[in-house]
Amino acid sequence: MMKRLLIGLGVVLILLGIAVWLEPTGVVLGFLHGEAFYRDRPTRHWCKALTEPDPKTQVEARQALKEGRRSALPVLVELLHSDNAKARWRAADLLGQMGTDAHDATPALVQTLKDSDPHVRAVAASALAAIGPAGPEAIPLLQDMLATEARLPALRALARCGSEAAPAIPPTIALLHDKQSEVRWNAARTLGKMGVAARTTAPALMAALKDPDALVREHAAESLGQIDPDDKDTVPELIAMLQDPEAKVRRDAVRSLGQMGSKAKSAASAIRPLLDDKDANVRKAAKIALKQVNPHTKDKSD
Repeated sequence: MMKRLLIGLGVVLILLGIAVWLEPTGVVLGFLHGEAFYRDRPTRHWCKALTEPDPKTQVEARQALKEGRRSALPVLVELLHSDNAKARWRAADLLGQMGTDAHDATPALVQTLKDSDPHVRAVAASALAAIGPAGPEAIPLLQDMLATEARLPALRALARCGSEAAPAIPPTIALLHDKQSEVRWNAARTLGKMGVAARTTAPALMAALKDPDALVREHAAESLGQIDPDDKDTVPELIAMLQDPEAKVRRDAVRSLGQMGSKAKSAASAIRPLLDDKDANVRKAAKIALKQVNPHTKDKSD
């Protein structure tokens, strides 16, 4: 009798174990493994939902996690360490979509820059660019990425780091010559976001003013004002850009001259014609710049 009871108990335990293992929500296993929960479902449940072959299931899972904002962060952070690469990059992507709400996930995303999968690393960099400054620990990792196919999201993430990204100046300058114009203009923009720490990049940015792509010229002109260059050749180069056929280039060139203040006083006569520019934004920027380079200058609106 006892033997039969033990056998019966063993069978029951085996069946219970199978039931727990096959339980679709994974709640019991998730609880036993100490996983994070969101909407009463553990990380393993969301991992499965995000990687299901059924597109509808994937979409519903992404939407649910995105709606959770901060309350979904623990699960998303755990997913960054999943054995499934698809789950890792989708978690990183969702964190990026949350923007500043995902700030607490920044350290985990920085570690994800070391992921073995290049696509996961690229998505993590994009997420960091959307969330905010990644911190000093991320700089060398992002700098290394500038030599890879993920150079564009790496540039954008570095731009959010401001002057902390200064160690990445040399490879960023090199990307001003990249074959892709989107990479070139993001490189120019990133140097400007570094501020005075990138002051020595003025010659490289002045060379970028001659780029055939208007966006590159625009951001090079903008950045020259942000880095506060001492180079006396900067003012003539920006004055030349006041004749650019693209309004945004003229606008950013005149803004940068204005930001230089009295150092660009000699540009006043070149700025004045822009008060009649066909583009309203250029006219507005010119009016402000005239007052900045020479507060005593009278413009047509006075």
